[in-house]
Amino acid sequence: MSSNSTTSLLDSPTELSFEEAVAALAGMAMPAVDDVPRHTGPWRAEAAPRSGDAIDGRPDRSGADVRHREIESELRRAQARYRTLVEEIPAVTFMASLDGDVRELYVSPQIEKLLGFSQREWLENPILWFTQLHPEDRERWHKEFSRTCATGAHFQSEYRFLARDGHVVWVHGEAKLVRDEFGRPLFLQGVAFDITHRKQAEETLRRSRDELEEQVHLRTAELAQSLAEKEVLLKEIHHRVKNNLQLVSSLLRLQCASIADPAIVHALEESQNRIAAMARIHQELYQSHDLARIDFGQYARNLAAALVRSFGQGTALTVDVCEVQFGIDTAIPCGLIINELVLNSLKYAFPDGRPAELRIELHGDGDGGHRLTVADNGVGFPAHVDFRHTESLGLQLVCTLADQLGGELELNRSHGTRFMLSFAARDPRDQRA
Repeated sequence: MSSNSTTSLLDSPTELSFEEAVAALAGMAMPAVDDVPRHTGPWRAEAAPRSGDAIDGRPDRSGADVRHREIESELRRAQARYRTLVEEIPAVTFMASLDGDVRELYVSPQIEKLLGFSQREWLENPILWFTQLHPEDRERWHKEFSRTCATGAHFQSEYRFLARDGHVVWVHGEAKLVRDEFGRPLFLQGVAFDITHRKQAEETLRRSRDELEEQVHLRTAELAQSLAEKEVLLKEIHHRVKNNLQLVSSLLRLQCASIADPAIVHALEESQNRIAAMARIHQELYQSHDLARIDFGQYARNLAAALVRSFGQGTALTVDVCEVQFGIDTAIPCGLIINELVLNSLKYAFPDGRPAELRIELHGDGDGGHRLTVADNGVGFPAHVDFRHTESLGLQLVCTLADQLGGELELNRSHGTRFMLSFAARDPRDQRA
């Protein structure tokens, strides 16, 4: 801007912005800073004596000179405030030219604390920044910076630099392209933060996580091996319990062969059937993939079929059991109840040789529990007998086992005999499959 244009700004009383003040001073010779008086108020240009006016007969330019000094003083103070801000923040600020290549126009003194190079060294060596960029990060920097130049997007990334002593410094950099009025890139300005401590913490955390995952993996493998060993041991236990129960059953059978009293033989045979029912559960558990639970439907079908075969009569057997897995604490009581009620029907429900039908059902009751039914089409349960108070050991055992399950036992005497047991699942896993 020419001195005439500058004078035109000062000729009328008007407020000047900081940018206008800079433009007004362009191309003018500035007096020494020490000669500039301090100015604390807003800039206001007063009308100056026009060319040709005179004081004491001589042209007077002293008013314009004073105002120029005040403007320069304010500019110097603004620069000082800006420099203080830039050089005191805990980050490196920079400005880089894009003339053919990236070279530094300005870098704040914090660069020395960050990488060990002085401000002068950094500015005098135009490729120092690229030399200190970690070799493994250079290709990525090229790609991301090229994308920024092509799209004008905000540049933001994290890179490693090599300090003067060779140690790695992690830097988070953000920069923006400044363009001219035609959209052509002029220079790059930005800021860089030291994030080395954060990266070191992240690396420490990553190593700790990897070590923990490795420990969990090893411990899981150890537990899996221990579980496999315990499963083998548990299988062996079920197998031996089953063998021992079968041995007891065989001893009772041998004992029956040497006893002449029918009542004693009958009692021993009933005990033999109960032992066989329990042995069958351990056999199912031994053969099951889940050593703590059995497919109760399959168990009930096998047990009922074995009991019917043992009596050698043509009984029509129907077993309708939902797919359910029972643990041993539920399976044994339910198995013994089925054993006692089926035997009771086979012994007493068909005295006249009528066609025998026997039905066993087990279904969910809709409330998370189960309902077990054992029914026959025989002569019916005697009306004068209270099944809860009887001398029959079998029925006493049924009532005791029903209480053990926390269930409710009912008897329907119409159309034969129908026992119904409703009980809740003792284990949350005792649910239908």
